[in-house]
Amino acid sequence: MKRSDFMLGGLDFNTLVAAQLMETNISSIAENTSWHESARKMTDNNMTSFPVINDKRALLGLVTEYDILLPIEEGKNLDTLTAKDIMSKDCQIVTESASAMDVLKIFNGKRIFKVFVVEGEELKGVIVKHDVILAYLNATQKPPAGF
Repeated sequence: MKRSDFMLGGLDFNTLVAAQLMETNISSIAENTSWHESARKMTDNNMTSFPVINDKRALLGLVTEYDILLPIEEGKNLDTLTAKDIMSKDCQIVTESASAMDVLKIFNGKRIFKVFVVEGEELKGVIVKHDVILAYLNATQKPPAGF
């Protein structure tokens, strides 16, 4: 759930922070998840990627559709691969206090699809472009009468 879902408008977008934009209900996979299980979870849930975490919920990387498909193309033994073997380690991260504008700039500058919110090493949330747009609309709309 995103806190921006409950905004009633009349706010300045520049005052918002990542904690207000992020989705906290995160679907992730463990680092030892098999290639087959990762691929099945991706297709069953109609997802394009999953963050990879360890037992302390530390963000280790991201498994994308590309990461699932590449070992097939390379002829690797899929039975021996885990999420940790195939994940991309270059994740864009921010803290909960990062400004919404900084998050927006990351999206536009890096041309990426997800920004992860961490505190210390622990994964706290994920922000996608849609979340930034929705937060902007909800924050800046005219507040309801009586507010």
